[in-house]
Amino acid sequence: MSFTKFRPFYSKLVLAVLGCFTLVGGLLLGLGHKVSMDYQNEVEQKLHLDLAAYLVKESDLYRDGELNHAAITHAFHTMMILGPSFEFYILSPQGDLVTYSAKADKIKRQQVDLAPIQTFLSGDQAMPIVGDDPRSLTKQKIFSVAEIRNSQQQLVAYLYVIIGGEIYDDVAQLLQGSHILKLSSLALLGILGFSLLLVSLVFAFLTRPLRKLYDEMQQFQRQGLEQAELPENRWRPESGDEIQGLGDAFHQLAASLQEQYQKVKDTDQLRRELVSYVSHDLRTPLAALQGYLETWQLKHQQLDEQQSCQLISTAQANAERTSRLVEQLFELAHLDSADTSLNLEPMNVAELAFDVVQKLALQAEEAGVSLAVKAEPQQRLVNADIQRLERVFTNLLENAIRHSFKGGVITLEVTGGTDSDKVQVCVRDQGSGIPASDLPHIFDPHYRAANQVSDQRSHGGLGLAIVKRVIELHHSEITVHSRLGEGSAFVFQLKAA
Repeated sequence: MSFTKFRPFYSKLVLAVLGCFTLVGGLLLGLGHKVSMDYQNEVEQKLHLDLAAYLVKESDLYRDGELNHAAITHAFHTMMILGPSFEFYILSPQGDLVTYSAKADKIKRQQVDLAPIQTFLSGDQAMPIVGDDPRSLTKQKIFSVAEIRNSQQQLVAYLYVIIGGEIYDDVAQLLQGSHILKLSSLALLGILGFSLLLVSLVFAFLTRPLRKLYDEMQQFQRQGLEQAELPENRWRPESGDEIQGLGDAFHQLAASLQEQYQKVKDTDQLRRELVSYVSHDLRTPLAALQGYLETWQLKHQQLDEQQSCQLISTAQANAERTSRLVEQLFELAHLDSADTSLNLEPMNVAELAFDVVQKLALQAEEAGVSLAVKAEPQQRLVNADIQRLERVFTNLLENAIRHSFKGGVITLEVTGGTDSDKVQVCVRDQGSGIPASDLPHIFDPHYRAANQVSDQRSHGGLGLAIVKRVIELHHSEITVHSRLGEGSAFVFQLKAA
């Protein structure tokens, strides 16, 4: 994968690290230089700690109640030969310059702060101790100092020796451009550059999962909810890695969005189908109802009582058909909604079967068929929604009655299922049967099989669709076995309580 696919974030990381390395490198260089200079100054000051005291002791700097300028000049001259990097000053007790070894035009200040001198003489502070450099208004340097006292031990002056004078500064300035310092600086830059490269590679490795997630999100965005195909979820949130957890959360969120989107599409499709079904199935009975009522309204004065009753009866039959269609349409729509729930309770399936058969006995008698129930003596209870299961039995038996020949027998069998914890229900008839080409579609809403020619009662083709949905809500499935001219058998199983 190319780094350019994630260039903005990666570049920001690299630039941030580069800035940090530059800052830290500069701080290290400055700190190293300061530590080195402080160490060097400390060593230099300690090496020459007693220099001023030695000069005061060995030279007769004070004679006959006043400073011995000849002795001072001689001492300055001698020490300058031995150590050209030293500068010598005689200070008054107030810190004013009295005389010095430097040229007059080099002196920038005429007074030196006495506080560092007192600190030096007390020995209370760790070295290096720096004091004012008379050659500069701002610089401070390490020094050695000693008191000059008269015969009565009264303080008359200070011998103030700057360690590392102007010549020393010139040499230090020259050394700053030396080959060794340049080589050291290049080595430090090389180390920083190598460290930056190493950190960049580490960042590239660490951000690889983030780039992968970025690519997946970009692909998901380009394809959209409808066409997006998420790759296999290989994220491992159990590892504790935040990016792995983020990738897994994105996959779950994307999958949930697609699922919700599909549900919205299905709901919209169901709404469209419902509108189509309503407009298609209700048009005929409503038109017939309106026609018969208009005929009666226009001609009821010319019709005899029998003809008038016939028109009203036909209109009523169409009204009942319309009512059943509307009821089934909304029942199926409710069953297909996502928030449909069942009221499960323990029940005896055989008892419910006898009740439904008794309810439909008159309808079966009018069609010329017989209804029977076969159930085992010791029937197990099941957890089911009694009202909806009654609807299943009713729809299956009504469907069997419509497709049975006169003299046929319809049997509702309740037996133990293929599993020990199941109860099996089978509605078997001896009717016209279902063509093999129609079997995969008979549970589709409004599907009319080829055997509808024997149907003597009006219906909307929703009964079996309702049956299938109710059985699915009970976490089961319904199957059908049928042969033309020999009848059909609808079978499903319910879990025992």
